[in-house]
Order: sequence, then C-alpha cells, then structure tokens
Amino acid sequence: MQDFSEILKKQQKNEIERKEKYGKIRPIIHVNHRESKFVAVGSRVGFSKKWKTFTDFLMDYIKDILGRSWGDAELKKPPEERHEILKWYERVCNFQLKQTKGQDGIYSVVPNGVFSAYLSLAYDLYILEHHKAIQEDIIRRLKLSDQFHGARYELFVTATCIRAGFDIKFENEKDRSGKHPEFIAIHKDTGQKISVEAKSKKRDGILGRFNLGITDDKVRLRVGKCINQASAKKSSYPLVVFIDVNLSPNMALKIMKMPSPNKISETVDRIKKTSDGKDIFNLLVFTNHPHHYGRDDEPDPKKNILSFFSEKPQTIINHPKTLWDLHQATLQYGNIPSKFPEKS
Repeated sequence: MQDFSEILKKQQKNEIERKEKYGKIRPIIHVNHRESKFVAVGSRVGFSKKWKTFTDFLMDYIKDILGRSWGDAELKKPPEERHEILKWYERVCNFQLKQTKGQDGIYSVVPNGVFSAYLSLAYDLYILEHHKAIQEDIIRRLKLSDQFHGARYELFVTATCIRAGFDIKFENEKDRSGKHPEFIAIHKDTGQKISVEAKSKKRDGILGRFNLGITDDKVRLRVGKCINQASAKKSSYPLVVFIDVNLSPNMALKIMKMPSPNKISETVDRIKKTSDGKDIFNLLVFTNHPHHYGRDDEPDPKKNILSFFSEKPQTIINHPKTLWDLHQATLQYGNIPSKFPEKS
C-alpha cells in the first residue's frame, strides 16, 4: 500500500505532465453514477450512459452547445447548402463507420483532417465554457456561414490564451469610440495584461467560400494588411497578434520554411521599416492548421507555426515570459484528451 507522500508525488507528477501536454486549463471534472458518466463544464453538468471516452463526450458536447435543433435543420438541407460544420459532421460519421472497435469496445484511430477539425472545434468550445469565457456572440457567428472562418479562429486564439494561463476580459462591443482588440488577457501568475488580436486569411474555395479555381501556384501570402489592421486597434497594453495564413500543406512548407528568411519574415521586416524602428507588436504568431485541406483517406495534415518576438516594441512588457507561454500554448493546439482521467 502506498503511503501519502508517494500518492502526493504521483499526483504532482501527473499534474505537471497534464499541463505540459494540454496547457494550464482546469482538469476534466467527471464522475460515474448509476451506470452514467457525469461531466461538469463551467457551471453546468451533462450526463450519458454512452460516454466511455472523453472523445465520446466531445462528440455530443458540440451538438448541445451549438444547438441540436440548428444541426437538425442544417442536415435537412441539400448537402451542398449545409453549413461547413455539418459537412464536417457527415464526413466524420463516414470516417467512423470505416473504423473497427477494439476488444474493449473503444475505437483507436489515426484521425484524418476533418475528424481533427471537428474534434478541435468541440474541444476549444469546451475550454471556453469550462473557464466561463464562452459568449453567445461567438456561438452565433460560428453558425453563420459567412462569419464561420473568422469566428473559428477567434475561438482558437481565446482557447490558446486560456491554455497559456490567462484570464479573458472581452471588450465592450457597444463601445464605438474607437477600434479595440478582440479582448484583453490577464496572466494569472504575474498579472501581466496584453491586448490580443486575431486575423485570418480567407481563401477562395476554402471553409465555405466560393471556389474561383485558383490553384496553389497562384496563391499569395498577403498578410501585411492583417498586421496593419490589428495594430490599428486602440489599446495601452502590449500587443499580441495571431494570424491564420490558411494555406495548403504544400504551400505552407514553401512560405513558412525554416530557418528564416522566408516569405513571412520578409513581410515582417518590411513593416518594421515603416514604424520608426520599433515594432507595433510584442508578439506576432502565424499559424496554419490545414485540417480542411486534408483528404478523408489520409492522416491529418501537418500544422505550422511561426512566432516573432519583438526586441524593440513600442509598448514595453513587464513579464516577457508570458509571451513565451503563449507560444508554447499555440503548439499545444490539437492535443486533446481521448480518455477521462483516472481517479486518484
């Protein structure tokens, strides 16, 4: 029988490993009772007899938070007219039908792009609600086809800040006195406040946009405008800008190649020359999550990230380590628990 000190050491080790993989988010709260699994998310509790894994829970959770009636209404439309989320859902169901259960009755699969996209959306929604940072407006915009892409990226950015150990303070959308960032993030350990802005590049034929037949070799990066728009927002805090370049895996390899210089670093250097030698940002993060470019019979395409830490920012940051925490949290995107944690 283990003594108390051994149990405590094991718990501490497990907690360190959990945060290294999933970030500084609240643990999954669950309990078994009368043949059902109960899961607490934020201030509400759901339950089901079918949830053997955390993945099972997330597959139901996304339906509940977006609204089952909305999903059912979308499914009644012709396939080509459905919202992108429901197009993903149908492909996920087809993917699951091709998998084989193990002896324990649980699936063990290598996810393809659309499965990863759908599950990551569910998990980011869960993170926000579990930290009481979910807003009705983000749910509303996710369900609008013409706003889905931008809302999805803002959701990712908010979840990333939570993984990095920040609390979220949303700006007053009714304030028309000037442009402001998406939200203010407050680092729980240091009290450091930062302004956070999220921008995403829209590409024809991708995520519900009409396909004009533009091939990879004709795609241009063009993120300078995104950076300038983000920096124009009114704030007195250090600025962190996230930009989704939304490229195919092949194009990302060319444009985001390492080591520098690359197409992105050249764009950043050009902007520096127009800002009196000081960067308008403290941290600039470029991401590429090409789930939606993947084929259903292939594994999820590789993600890319490039972070630029300013050496000469216009606004000094008191705790620069918080920026590194954000970079690390960006790398944790896609790490999703598949099982419910064991009880100690």
